Amino acid sequence: MKVGYMEFSFGYAFTENLIRSSSAAPVGAPVFPNLIQEGHSGFDIRINFPGVPLFFQYKLPELMKRGTAFEIASGHCPGLSIPFFRIAMMRRDVSRQHELLLRLEACYPSNVFYAAPCIANISDFDRSYRSYNRAIVARQSIFVSPGDIGPLPDD
Repeated sequence: MKVGYMEFSFGYAFTENLIRSSSAAPVGAPVFPNLIQEGHSGFDIRINFPGVPLFFQYKLPELMKRGTAFEIASGHCPGLSIPFFRIAMMRRDVSRQHELLLRLEACYPSNVFYAAPCIANISDFDRSYRSYNRAIVARQSIFVSPGDIGPLPDD
């Protein structure tokens, strides 16, 4: 099931929440690469906090509610139960995004992440955003290191 809000909306709300809740302001404006630049860097945003740049690639999940979801039906994910959020990765034969993020993480350990909301629908997303001074959108997101995923095994 689609969550009902767009990746761009999530990226904006997440970024604003993260910056507003930080104890230190970034040393400049966030860097949003254009599509060509993103194709060479892999990230959606770079936030230059003092001494610690953070890089994020935003991912919008699908909310899986049925036992027919591949992860449940196949038995490949023991312990996983519904509902859960599924995040799609760009296939390796279609995009070098994940490989680029792995390389970036080698240069900036602990500073490169996939960020995805754990917010089920537009009403919850709007409610989380209205609480922007408490960073609810950012706090209701998951951060996954490309290195924790490792190289993608196939296309």
